[in-house]
Amino acid sequence: MVEKLLELQERDVRIAQIERELADIPRHKEEIGARLGDSRKALAETREKIKAEQAKLKGFDLEIETRRERIKKLLIEQGSLKTNKEYQAMTLQIRAVEQEIARLEDQVLLAWETMDALAAECKARENALRTEEERVQRDVRSLDERAALLQKEQEGLRAERAALATTIEADWLAAYEQIMANKKDRAVVRVEDGVCGGCHMTLPPYLKHEARKRNERVFCTFCGRMLYA
Repeated sequence: MVEKLLELQERDVRIAQIERELADIPRHKEEIGARLGDSRKALAETREKIKAEQAKLKGFDLEIETRRERIKKLLIEQGSLKTNKEYQAMTLQIRAVEQEIARLEDQVLLAWETMDALAAECKARENALRTEEERVQRDVRSLDERAALLQKEQEGLRAERAALATTIEADWLAAYEQIMANKKDRAVVRVEDGVCGGCHMTLPPYLKHEARKRNERVFCTFCGRMLYA
């Protein structure tokens, strides 16, 4: 009977491994999706920076246009001035506004340089996102294929287990299933060098001897697992 229980246990252990792996697949998919989310977030941040620079450029253009209109008005006023002193004072005002325009135009150039860099960064992030999307699709597809294979293997193992269980005596099977439900790993363990293969405790001498009798159920006095030698 022990040999049949070992065969049954082999299938139960593998079925449990498959169940754990299948249960873990959704988490792996979430991790893959998080990678894609990071790429999308990075691209969105770059696009927001571009919008901010565009807004700055519009603001600079408006300020420059306002100052040019100011110069036009000052030139008109300058033409009606009567004294040289007033004329020179107005000239200084015009130069001051022109300097403001030059300063703003320098800022426009810097903004365009930033825009060019951001545009290149945006393009790179778009390419990176496409690459990541393709990678994610492959990884998810691979996980789905793995899940399908595991489910198929699981079905086969369960069918084998069901058939094998019918060949095991009821009291042996009941004892095995009760231990397996409690221990979650193995119900039947080998005695090696007088030590239980489950809890690794040194067994009394009589249990070492009894474990060699495979036609009788022998249990570890420490962990309750079924023993064989």
